[in-house]
Amino acid sequence: MARRVLIAARGEVAIRVARAARELGWEPVTIYEDADRASPHVLAGIVSVPVRSYTDMDSIIEAAVKTGADVVHPGYGFLSESPEFAERVLDAGLSWAGPHPKAMRMLGDKASAKALAERLGVPTLPWCRATSPEEAEACAEKIGYPVVLKASRAGGGRGMRVARRPGEAASLYRLVAVEARLGFGDGGEVYVERYIEAPRHIEVQVLGDEDGRVLHLYERECSLQRRRQKVVEEAPSPLAERIPGLRERLLGYALRLAEHVGYTSAGTVEFIVDRHGNAYFIEANTRLQVEHGVTEEVTGVDIVKMQLLVAAGNRLPLRQSDVRLHGWAIEARIYAEDPWAGFQASEGVVTRYREPRGPGIRVDSGVEEGQRVSSRYDTLLAKVIARGMDRGEAVARLRAALREMVVAGVETNLDLLRVVVESPWFADGEYSTTLLEERLPELLEAAEERRALAAAIASQLHAHGNGLRGGAAAAPRLAVVSHSYGWPWPPWRG
Repeated sequence: MARRVLIAARGEVAIRVARAARELGWEPVTIYEDADRASPHVLAGIVSVPVRSYTDMDSIIEAAVKTGADVVHPGYGFLSESPEFAERVLDAGLSWAGPHPKAMRMLGDKASAKALAERLGVPTLPWCRATSPEEAEACAEKIGYPVVLKASRAGGGRGMRVARRPGEAASLYRLVAVEARLGFGDGGEVYVERYIEAPRHIEVQVLGDEDGRVLHLYERECSLQRRRQKVVEEAPSPLAERIPGLRERLLGYALRLAEHVGYTSAGTVEFIVDRHGNAYFIEANTRLQVEHGVTEEVTGVDIVKMQLLVAAGNRLPLRQSDVRLHGWAIEARIYAEDPWAGFQASEGVVTRYREPRGPGIRVDSGVEEGQRVSSRYDTLLAKVIARGMDRGEAVARLRAALREMVVAGVETNLDLLRVVVESPWFADGEYSTTLLEERLPELLEAAEERRALAAAIASQLHAHGNGLRGGAAAAPRLAVVSHSYGWPWPPWRG
């Protein structure tokens, strides 16, 4: 008998989960808010159900029960990291395609997870809890500036501020607390941690099942960030490839934590690594990650299917010895945002949308032509993933894929991404979590020049087309524009 899974998410991740469910022979059910009923993910289910809100637990569980679902997959965002929601799902007699609520509580709260890591001998940076501006300042003085203030239950770059000078920790405390409360309802407690300048961000993908089998799917590097929001990710990590023993240490630390809490389903253990190769645990994400696709591409393991199978009571169908790295994969996230306006969210109707094609190219998206993009929801439109037999081939394929990608009608970060992946420092894998911010002015200038060139070419093509219609069609066809990679490109239409 086919299983039925309700997907408590929207956008590209809802479509991604629905695809995995269908491949297993399961029946996906999608949900939507009234304002979101025209989104493409709605049609990814065999049936779609309106809910009051993507964060309304009662409404979502009621939808699951009414549609006969026996599994709830939370996707990412919204309620995906809520142990309360996981408990409510289980109490309703449904299966939860995520870790056990107990493990979510142990690892999901950043402060608690750091305390656990310390007990297990996993390296962490000096830190302490703060319940007031005065305590935050005292923590910073004890640890030594610069420090970073974080809300223990926040994420996605929100609820986090860097204090560099005496007095700043106290002034930023209230800001972090308010930001976390507005973004996450309950941002948890605030803690202060030593800040590492220009680190690398590397995370380890883990999987577990109810029989106690826990394994890793190697590491990903997510150091290219904008305001602590990941923008480009890759697997494996260029840094872990260079520093002897780094990969083994990271994998060992991640498994130590995951095994201790009896982790089930998919999760990620995240570290920052300083310029000397010292790794420090920073947090765990008890859900599917946006960037999971690069790991799938280099290991051949469908992480979403593993989540669904474990939720259905199955053992993981693979052992650690079955997991191997094959090639390289890089992902670029395309957001509806305006880099020239402080990355403000863009709204509007997508008037033109075309995805790249070719060997080694995968696009996970939740957008289509005619769709209205609203800042009410996350502005991620699509993820372009390029896979190659080595990093050089993956970089070349990603460059070509981003050139071919077309999104019109709303402002996006696409031109900025094109400049980033064509930079020599990106080709060399020489970057850090702060590089994008540091180089943003020059990157935006280069992106602007690229736009001006594209506009000039389009203008010439338009003029040439008008000339042909005006009676010059019989004239010999000449090259309108000579360019190093040809134009227009790609050659197909539609």
